[in-house]
Amino acid sequence: MRRFKWSVVVLAVGFVATSGPVTDSHTPIASRWNYKEHLFPVFRDNCGACHRTDGIAPMSLMTYREAFPWSQSIREEVLGLRMPPWKAEDGFGDFRNGHSLPAHEMDMILEWSSGGYPQGPRTLELPAVAGPDGWELGPPALALQMADPFVLDAGTSETVRYFVLPTDNSDALRIAGVDILPEAGAVVRGAMVYFDAEGTARQLDEADDGPGFATPDASVFPVGPPVAVWSPGQQPIVQEDVARTLPAGADVVLRVHYKKTWITEGQDFRDRTAVGLYAAEGDVAGIESLVAASPAALEGQEVSFTHTLDEDARLLALFPEIDVEATDVRVVATTPDGTEIPMLFLREPNAAWPTRYWFDTAIDVPQGTELTVAALLPPAAEHTPSVSLLGIDSAPPIRLLVDYAPAAAPANDD
Repeated sequence: MRRFKWSVVVLAVGFVATSGPVTDSHTPIASRWNYKEHLFPVFRDNCGACHRTDGIAPMSLMTYREAFPWSQSIREEVLGLRMPPWKAEDGFGDFRNGHSLPAHEMDMILEWSSGGYPQGPRTLELPAVAGPDGWELGPPALALQMADPFVLDAGTSETVRYFVLPTDNSDALRIAGVDILPEAGAVVRGAMVYFDAEGTARQLDEADDGPGFATPDASVFPVGPPVAVWSPGQQPIVQEDVARTLPAGADVVLRVHYKKTWITEGQDFRDRTAVGLYAAEGDVAGIESLVAASPAALEGQEVSFTHTLDEDARLLALFPEIDVEATDVRVVATTPDGTEIPMLFLREPNAAWPTRYWFDTAIDVPQGTELTVAALLPPAAEHTPSVSLLGIDSAPPIRLLVDYAPAAAPANDD
């Protein structure tokens, strides 16, 4: 049975497009659930990271007065299954960073929104919901912040900017997790973190007049896949037995996607986003990456391609880049003995929300395992080429980055 999804970010787009405020004050009450006692905890825990005052979403759902005008839009988004940025289907791979809403909470939302959206006890005071005031995982081993503030001026609605954060470390560091702490949370829609030991980003920064630098030519930067991918509302992932190496003296490069909503249009924003790096404990294996890619030219509505592993591996995460319109994209691992392991199923993937899907438990597979990507395209599917964020050739319209650890490999030497 398909489990429905609840996205803390997407409602921002869907609500605005589908409905205006509800003004009928004589709607009969047919819901067992009310906002203050039942819906507020659901919205706070699943939506509060974005749908709050000064959040990235264009409206807050953290008070009844703010939420009830959008009750019918909420219902339409839930029933319409328009729930990006988390597109992975439950039961076809299990992930640590998923956005899943229990069935009973889904039912509560639908009944409340169609049953008169009652407020609940007027005397019940609800706590204010604010953004993070510190690192969610506690103090990081290394905290870095943009040296100069970047100003998203009143006339700019959306832009992407890269910022170089020097580490000046004399020794290499093993990094098991990364977190992001935006200063201007109302306009930071997403962020990525790269390690650069070659000085490429510094050269691009020096050649640009403003803080940081604009989107570079793909052949120049990034020099490798992102170490971390961050979206508002997703929990930061810290690995227990694997890590990436930050070379001595390497730079951390922060890519920030700024985007305003209809609420924040026409305003100036000042941002100095910070990056927190969490160190690995003890000897752990190093994370490596490989790429499976489709042909550059796709024919027909069914596309399938395979990558064969040349070593035993512990599969950790998948990061798809899909530049072609698709209705379904599935990733399956098939071991040499014919065992099929469902890994990822995306329904109508959205390239606007890049996501790294971390497996809840690493998948151990032997040498010779085939990773097969199968996509179903609609007739006359549109291909919209984009610059790859993975440090790879973007000519193939479907690209899949696979993070893994060699199954029998010892910890990397620094």
